[in-house]
Amino acid sequence: MTAAEKLYQLIQALPENQINEVLNFAEFLYQKKLSPRQTISPGTLTGLRGIAKRSGAALNDDDLQTEYTDYLTQKYQ
Repeated sequence: MTAAEKLYQLIQALPENQINEVLNFAEFLYQKKLSPRQTISPGTLTGLRGIAKRSGAALNDDDLQTEYTDYLTQKYQ
């Protein structure tokens, strides 16, 4: 007995709602076979991870607050 025949025999014994689940799974596998695996192309946001990191040690909260205050002061003068 081939795999297809065995599957057909097993499906015949299932209730309708479970047959639909098997059908959905089979369609999923078929679509997965048709479409090649998606890869993230260079230039997407994930490729830019870490681009805005500062060189050196991270600033503490007080230094960040001071730097942001200075930035806003310069921007809106």
